[in-house]
Amino acid sequence: MPLSRIRLSGKFKPLHAAAALCFISALRAQTDQPAPGLESATLFRFMNTLPELLNQDLPFLAPGGAYWFYGQPHFGNPFQGKYFRLDAGGWVKVTDALEFNAGAQSYIWRDQGDNNLTRYGFYGMNSGLKYSRSLTSVAGSAIGVGVNYSTPVGSPPLSLTDGWRHTDPYVTYSRPLIPSLVLVGYSTLGVDLLNGSSLPGQFGVNVLHSNSITFSVGASRQWPRFTGSLTLSGATNELVSHEGRQVFTLGPQVFIPVFRGRLPRWHLRVVLGAHATDGPDGRQFGASANLNVNFKSKP
Repeated sequence: MPLSRIRLSGKFKPLHAAAALCFISALRAQTDQPAPGLESATLFRFMNTLPELLNQDLPFLAPGGAYWFYGQPHFGNPFQGKYFRLDAGGWVKVTDALEFNAGAQSYIWRDQGDNNLTRYGFYGMNSGLKYSRSLTSVAGSAIGVGVNYSTPVGSPPLSLTDGWRHTDPYVTYSRPLIPSLVLVGYSTLGVDLLNGSSLPGQFGVNVLHSNSITFSVGASRQWPRFTGSLTLSGATNELVSHEGRQVFTLGPQVFIPVFRGRLPRWHLRVVLGAHATDGPDGRQFGASANLNVNFKSKP
């Protein structure tokens, strides 16, 4: 996805672009003809793997009864007291079209705000429902609508939670861009609705502090030894709050399989990522490396 030449000007143009890709592309799907070569099982398998790789709420078109469990450990800097976090949960296809997911986030942390006491426990829980369907007019394309809910739990260090409950309805769309290259495009448009909880917390850098409209647009490609993606995401609270702020992030990621071919149900991947963010707290650059572990009902 050649986003390096995108120029952001005006407050709402990125949001309009995401909305256009979500809805206009879906309308185009009604008249497009099936692209040649899409009978390849490789492309369809790749598209149905993307939901477990990318945090973009993409359509998941496995048959009813399919499931997978995931674990995403995050190792911090022990010299700063940030030891370990683990996001874990699972998905299940209740029917061919309806999906349910649930998860929890745990931690082992040295709390610098509490005499460097080492603490552990859970700091968040999440759940969601999603309805997905394929668009038969364009082979491989799919659309989904859903809602996610997350809430802080326990008594975690302030830096691990913002202290708010989040309800996030959304619509998402994906389709092959260049089938011969196993290149897939995707977009999501949603709303992040905040509701206060009894737990204290603090917002991270360049995180909006009120209800916001969110979007993402990106593409992912499969190479023989790894998968790469590039995603432009953003949020604005201009239309749904009194703050009138925006934040935009451009983030490439690389997913490298480990033990390839040896573990047909277990999938272990190294995830390398970077991000460039522009928001109310200024520009921010960073990089990350972590592991994704998935156990699926089918290879």
